[in-house]
This record gives sequence, C-alpha cells and structure tokens, in this order.
Amino acid sequence: MATYLMTQQKNSMEITYTHWKTATIRDLEKKTAALDSSLQKKVEVDYFKRLLEKMATHASSQEALSKFQTEMEAYIASIPSNTGFQDKAIRKNFVKKKAAIKNLVVTKHKLVHKGFYIGLWMPLGMAIGMPFGIAMGNIVFGLPIGLVVGLAIGSWLQGKATKEGRVV
Repeated sequence: MATYLMTQQKNSMEITYTHWKTATIRDLEKKTAALDSSLQKKVEVDYFKRLLEKMATHASSQEALSKFQTEMEAYIASIPSNTGFQDKAIRKNFVKKKAAIKNLVVTKHKLVHKGFYIGLWMPLGMAIGMPFGIAMGNIVFGLPIGLVVGLAIGSWLQGKATKEGRVV
C-alpha cells in the first residue's frame, strides 16, 4: 500500500511539473525572443530548456522540485532586456540568479553540463602534478603528468554521468 501511494504521489508530481515546465519554457522563449543571438547565448536559453526537460526525472522530492521551480521563476524574471544588459546592477543580479540555479542543480540534483568534470579535474590534475615535477627536479615533467591524470579522471566521471543521464 505504501509503495502504491508513493507511486501515485510521484505521478501527480510529474503531471504538475509537466504543466509548469511547458508554461516556463513558453515564458523563457517569450522573455528572450527580442534578445539578439549573442545575448541569448549569455542567457543560455538552450541549456535551461534542456534542464527543464531533465528535472522531471531527476527531482529527488517535492520540496527539491519546489525549490528548483522557485529559483527558475526568479531566474526568468531577472532576465534583462537588450538595454538591461548594459546596466551593471541589473546584469549583476541576472548573473547571480543564473549561478544560483546552476549551483542548485549541481549540488542537489547532481545534473552537470557537458565538460563539467573535465573542466574541474584538468586544473586539479595539473595542481597535483606540479609537486611531482618539483620532486623530480623539473616542473616541466610534472605538469603534463598531472594534466593527463586530470583529463583521465574528468573523462571517466563525464562518461559515468552521461551513462546515468545526468548531463544537461
């Protein structure tokens, strides 16, 4: 009986989310329709559309989904117009909202963008390789070793995330 109730709750959560997602994508497209292509890249319209599609299956709970919805609505409301991007305060608020939602998605839902782990582990590998280069007496040998190690770990984690369907 408890499993049945959990399944029913999950289904109603998905149906409600689907309606909200459709309306949110429409709002996002409406808000960004007047922006030129370079500003649309800054807004990352395609990324957020893919993110909205992925969240239907990756939300861990109703509370987490509700938090995501609140953050997403705040993000869409903060998208500036063509002239708004020139105002530093408006642009700063927009960038802050975008960073908040990306951070929420990575930390709470474990969804990452393409190249996330490689970009994270490549410099970490180089930082790890530097002491080895210093120990060998020539830093030039340590950096490429660290780079290769970082790329290997990052590629492995990226492949794992892709297999699990966590790449947006």
